[in-house]
Order: sequence, then C-alpha cells, then structure tokens
Amino acid sequence: MKVIRIIACILLLSVFSLINVVHAQSVTLIPKWTAQAEFAGYYVAEKMGFYKEEGLDVHVKHPSHSENSFQYLKEGDPQAVITNLSQALMEYFAGKRIVNILQTSQENSLMLVSRSPLKGLMLVSHSPLKGIPSLQHREIAVWNHLTQELLDRIANKYQIEVEWIRFNSGINLFLSKAVDICMVGSYNEFPQLAECGMQIDSTHIMRFADYGYNLPEDGLYVTEEFYQKHPETIQKLVRACIRGWNWANEHPEETLDIVMEQVHHYNIGTNRYHQRKMLEEILRLQTDKTGQRPYRLSREGFDLAIDILLPPDISKKKSIRYEDFVK
Repeated sequence: MKVIRIIACILLLSVFSLINVVHAQSVTLIPKWTAQAEFAGYYVAEKMGFYKEEGLDVHVKHPSHSENSFQYLKEGDPQAVITNLSQALMEYFAGKRIVNILQTSQENSLMLVSRSPLKGLMLVSHSPLKGIPSLQHREIAVWNHLTQELLDRIANKYQIEVEWIRFNSGINLFLSKAVDICMVGSYNEFPQLAECGMQIDSTHIMRFADYGYNLPEDGLYVTEEFYQKHPETIQKLVRACIRGWNWANEHPEETLDIVMEQVHHYNIGTNRYHQRKMLEEILRLQTDKTGQRPYRLSREGFDLAIDILLPPDISKKKSIRYEDFVK
C-alpha cells in the first residue's frame, strides 16, 4: 500500500507539473539585435528557471542587425521588446502605443571617436574632437537602426549640420579609414577598438553623456493593450527579469557561461574576453547616481529625453505623460 501511495503521489505531481506547463503564459522577448552580454540578465532568467517559477514560458527571439525590433510588436500579442528609450519615444510619437515596464540602463553609452593614425609607434593627432562645434559639417558613421528623424532632431538640438554615413554594425568601416568619425557604444565597439590594438586618447573621444545627452538606453516595452489585458503577466515577467539581472551581477563568471552558450548557438563571432568587458560595462551603466539599480526609468531621464527629442514649441510634449509611459 505504501508503494502504491508513493506512485500515486508521483503521478499526481506529474499531472500538476503538466498542467502548469500547459497553462504557462507564453511571452516572446525580442532583444534589439543579435545575442551578446548586453542581454545577459534575460538569458539568466531563462537558464535558471526564473520565468518558469513565475508561470511564464518565455522565448527569446533575436532580430538581425538591420531590423528594428519594434516591427515585431503588434497589438494584443504577448511580446516584449528591448530597445533604447530614444527609439521607443520615436515609435510612440509615430503612433505606436507602448509602455515602459522595466528600465535596465540608467546611463548613456554612446560615444564618438575620431581616427588617430599611427606614425611609427607613436600616435599623431589627426581629428581631435573639441566639443560640439568640432562636429560641424563632418561625416559621421552611425548605425542603420537609428531613424533619420532621431538623428535630425539630435542635430537640430545641438545646431550642427552633419552627413550621417549608415552602416549595420562592427568597427570595420572605421578601421578601414572609410570614415573619420564613428559612433560607438562604450560596452561593445569601443572595447573592440582596443582589442584591435588601437590607442585612442581622450582628445579623440566624445561621450554623449558629457554633452547633455545622458539618455538612459535599454528598457523593456510592451503594447499598452497587452499591459492593460495582462497586468499580472507583466508583473511576473518584470520580477523574473530583475532576478536574472541581479543574479548576473552577483555571478559574473557563471553568467558568462550562459552568454557564451547563446552566442555559440547563434553563431556570433565573438569571444569570452570581449563578452566579459561588455558585461562589466553593461552592469556599470545600470547603476544610478547613488550606486543602486532601480530598474525603473526616472522622471528625470524621461524629461531629458522629451526635451532633446522634441522641439520646444511642439504640442506633442503635452501628449505624453510620464505616468502613462512608465508603468
């Protein structure tokens, strides 16, 4: 009889497990580009079972370098996209009703670098960047995923005329000397330049954050409709993602193991050293001025984005409120 009871308990537990799997809410999570340590916390939440513990069946779907992750976000679909605040607001102004449910980035990573050609073993100053005026009438290489409207507004904000040269990804355009100035991220392309042996001194670097453009970047977004219909699912998703990022911060080497599984699965050309550098910088960018990770878009960051992305006299400034955009 005792054996029969044990077997019955095992069967009952199996049935309950099957029921939980069947009724798990399916959610597609779409990063803004291909697999890398920038999305480590989301990979960790999947690998460590944090999504499943919340009753969620989360699938990560990576777009290509040239795709905009928002093209996957459709009304009513159980999907969440990871993208920059600037891109999200541009989509909002274009009519897409979305809400920010989680903000990982608290500091901007964007930088401009100019070439410093080698002469023997010494670097010779070639195109130093001396503030915003030094960008006037220059050619600047930028990523394809940045909309022209966004670039035009940035140029208008800082009253500069530039020619934007489009490229998909990487640093080859810059290394080949096809462009003199290139946009890079502090967590990806900038360390890649060092890994290629380039030595770029401070006079050839401009950090956007130092010139009033310290817009928070990566956040998690869903449609307003999905948020209103499934508030509990959103809460579970956010909790699992935060657990994933906190675990990544506490266990960096184990997290790198998980990241490398992802990049190998998607055949991404990279290495553990670079992904470690990326993870370190991504985690640094997630901290606010107090050294904490709030995982929430601040009103200050929101207001700064609105101020930069919209001209002062535009009525759209009144059409979006912090309370409606940030949940």
